[in-house]
Amino acid sequence: MSMQVTSVNFSHFYSSKSRYIGMSTNLENICREILRTDTSIRFSGIANHLGSLVATAQRDNLVPLMTKDETSKYALQAVLRAAIREDFESKIGTLEYSIGKYKKLIRATVPIGFSDNNENKRYLLLSLDVNADATSILEDKVLPLITANEKNLI
Repeated sequence: MSMQVTSVNFSHFYSSKSRYIGMSTNLENICREILRTDTSIRFSGIANHLGSLVATAQRDNLVPLMTKDETSKYALQAVLRAAIREDFESKIGTLEYSIGKYKKLIRATVPIGFSDNNENKRYLLLSLDVNADATSILEDKVLPLITANEKNLI
């Protein structure tokens, strides 16, 4: 099966701050690279610390299950859930990723690009085919790619 990647550019939200335009391009490239790691990844998006999507990519010919507005709302909720989990880091350690399985797909949230500055926090949001081995895909393919690109995420 051949895969083509379709990307959505959200850099227009940051046009007043030129450093974000270059960052957005890097993040979009990372989203596309993540899609290429496994054919069962449907969607790859990166949200900022406020839950706004700053870069996305989806599998070519994919029929999305949600609208763009619904995807934006999902991103906000996913980031809020991850931020709430940070309250317990001192007791249970930092969140590496979270996975939720639904009847039609699997979703994963991965904190990335963390530094001392809250504005640099990012979250990788993935959706995968329902029959995917999400844990193996994350641990064997996605997390190594994130680690290799860590400097581009801050």
